[in-house]
Amino acid sequence: MRTTSLMSAAALTIAFALTSAPAEAKVCKDVVTAKARSAAQLSDASRERRARENAIANWKKRARDTYGWRYSFWRSAEEKKIDCGGGASAKHCTVSAKPCKLI
Repeated sequence: MRTTSLMSAAALTIAFALTSAPAEAKVCKDVVTAKARSAAQLSDASRERRARENAIANWKKRARDTYGWRYSFWRSAEEKKIDCGGGASAKHCTVSAKPCKLI
């Protein structure tokens, strides 16, 4: 009888611990900004896509170098901004976001 009570108490404690943890707790740092440019002999859409992808890759490197690898994931970042522009021969993009790590 006493063993059953102890096991029930232990099961309730474990259940409470598992349900009380936040699903996605994050720790975020200051904003990181990065840029990229593409002048490849492709369509405007392809140049802009390459510039955007390269800017995000540069952001990942800067976030990793500044805060460590756990902060280098664009998908976990908060307050993401992507600004692209340029003319007919080249496109450029600037990205900024707060790098975050899941805890």
